[in-house]
Amino acid sequence: MRILSMNLKNCYGIKSLDFNFDFSKKGAYAIYARNGLMKTSLAKTLKKVQTGKDDEIRDEIFNEKGNVDIKIDGEKIESQKVFVIDSFEEKYQSDVTNLLVDYETKKQIKDILDIRDKLFKQLEKFSGVKVKKTYLGKTTYELEDTIIKDFSLKQNSFLMNLKVFADYKEIEQPFDIAYNEIFDNSIQKNILKESFQSKIRDFLKKSNEIYDEYKFLKKGYLTLPKLKNIYKSLDEDKYFINNNKLLLNGTDLIENESILKNKIDGIEKQLKDIKEFKDINKFFNNTKGVRLNDILELNPDIIEWLSEEKLPELKKILWKSYIKKSSNIFEELYEKYEILLKKISNISIDETPWKRALNIYKKRFTVPYDMKISNLTSSIIGESIPKIEFLFKNDNKEVNLNRDELEDLKILSQGEKRALYLLNIIFDIEQIKQNNLETLFIIDDIADSFDYKNKYAIIEYLYELLNESNFYLIILSHNFDFYRTVCSRLGINGEHRLFAYSQKGNISLEKEKYQKQPFEAWKKNLSTKNIIALVPFVRNLTDYGRDCTINKLNLSDKDYLTNLLHEKEYTNNILISNLEPLYKEYLGIDKFTLDSKYLNIKVIDELYNICERITINDVELENKILLAMAIRHKAEVFMIKEIMNYKYDLYNCRRGRKKLIEDKSNFIKSITGVQTRTLLDVYKQFGDIEHIKLLEAVNIMTPENIHLNAFMYEPILDMDIIELINLYKSVKRLINKNCI
Repeated sequence: MRILSMNLKNCYGIKSLDFNFDFSKKGAYAIYARNGLMKTSLAKTLKKVQTGKDDEIRDEIFNEKGNVDIKIDGEKIESQKVFVIDSFEEKYQSDVTNLLVDYETKKQIKDILDIRDKLFKQLEKFSGVKVKKTYLGKTTYELEDTIIKDFSLKQNSFLMNLKVFADYKEIEQPFDIAYNEIFDNSIQKNILKESFQSKIRDFLKKSNEIYDEYKFLKKGYLTLPKLKNIYKSLDEDKYFINNNKLLLNGTDLIENESILKNKIDGIEKQLKDIKEFKDINKFFNNTKGVRLNDILELNPDIIEWLSEEKLPELKKILWKSYIKKSSNIFEELYEKYEILLKKISNISIDETPWKRALNIYKKRFTVPYDMKISNLTSSIIGESIPKIEFLFKNDNKEVNLNRDELEDLKILSQGEKRALYLLNIIFDIEQIKQNNLETLFIIDDIADSFDYKNKYAIIEYLYELLNESNFYLIILSHNFDFYRTVCSRLGINGEHRLFAYSQKGNISLEKEKYQKQPFEAWKKNLSTKNIIALVPFVRNLTDYGRDCTINKLNLSDKDYLTNLLHEKEYTNNILISNLEPLYKEYLGIDKFTLDSKYLNIKVIDELYNICERITINDVELENKILLAMAIRHKAEVFMIKEIMNYKYDLYNCRRGRKKLIEDKSNFIKSITGVQTRTLLDVYKQFGDIEHIKLLEAVNIMTPENIHLNAFMYEPILDMDIIELINLYKSVKRLINKNCI
């Protein structure tokens, strides 16, 4: 794969997306996108492509048909070349059949299944029971399920019960009839009626009397149907030629076929003249019953098999009689299946690709269980999906649970559930490896909600995938830390590191602005925005290095810069130009290259001016930092004013102590840490409940030690720009309303 071109329209919230992915130099792209922007929509779209359901893609809200044009090197992408890995699917379960056997065994299995299907076609012909049928768009498999039910087989597989049918040679079919001619539901209703069964009992009593008249007949041994078969065979073989004769019961000498035929017809007429026989025929006067009436007319001896106690045995006899008619196919199937079973019995699970995939998983993730496949034989031959059992050990005790039991007990943590999901994904990927097919992987926030250990385990596995020559990765994430780490570990740089932007649903993918280090980029482009964005960084340098105290107010530089992170005594006095000597000392910047008109602007004023212009597409880090700073300032301005105007007693409740605030102004000036939290604790003593909720949101989204006053800037970058903009507007409205 060199170029993947993707042109999407109206795809689950993506109004449009047009981008060419160039995989000629690197097999992976990483895309950072805020929540709700495009990740899930893109993954859902590609999932439809993967499953061959392109025609279902649409904009679900406006009910507009989607348009998907995805090409690999100019050719339309094939569904089997796409594999989507969603963030999490709790019930996801991989079919690991192909990981259990080698190529030669797979060929054997396919041959056996082809012979089985050939046999099924024959059984369908003789029985009238369909192999499969479709009703109202739903396909059901009928023939195999019917056989399994009739023989009460424990294993839900014809193939795995071949030995049950191996005695078919001993079957003497009492009559020639299709299964569905007797075991149709409407016919069965009549047969099982007590009135019908009573007629059968009466008929059998009288037919026994007729049998007693003919000493050569004996029920269960030589019956009328068997005698008819004898007649047919003798006639076909020209037995009576050359004066050959047949002696029945030592007394009745049959000299030719006519005499035998007349004797059979006579017996049959006697049976048909029985009143109960005529009564029985009256039960089957509907369309489906006509055929059974015809059969009864030709074979009155069949009636005894319609008794309720004999019907289950009749089913088995019929199926084995059909197998007898298809004996050549059955014998071939039986022989090849026995050979396969011997081969399967010698398979070591430890040497299978399944075990190798499991080991890949166990090397990376820590889970409280081991695993085994309980239905190895049936899963290998494709008769059932492999059932994975989970083994829990405690001292000398061992408990086995299947997947459903494990989920019902609700003993797995969310992290363990996610790890189990990843196990199944690994199984699927290892099968794709076996196919050696060029594959595009769409990976949607696969590490979401994992701890750092498991995140790194996932990243290492992605690294291994990238080293597969036929694998190409598009990794989607809203977590900047994961995005950054993936890019670093997988060597994804330059044009392959993308940020997603949206303009009224139109998605654009653009090269990440800073690649690895935003601070360096800001230093090289000292706009007022970048100068202010560097304030928390420079303040951190005073914490972790030396504080030179070079600011004009003769404060510690840390305290001086704190005035720009919190509402303090000198917040409204600091100019852009005042920061120049500090940046020279701590950042090595010789001089601000700004127009002079910007140098004398108050930092706080410029901060607010910039925030007013930030839009939802301005997702870069500096915009989020500036919004967080502005939100905090405005919130503190509001709370300080409210506290100062409150006329009743207030208390400082920090660190579990409750102390009366005697001088509010001094109290505010004396706050040295967690200022926003401290002010909020005081405001809560009298403030409006809706205002408190808003200010709680400020405290949550702009905490001191994570977002602004530390090097770890990822949490604020992961914060949705929309949330920050909305919070800024809400706090601004709060101040404006309060001023009225």
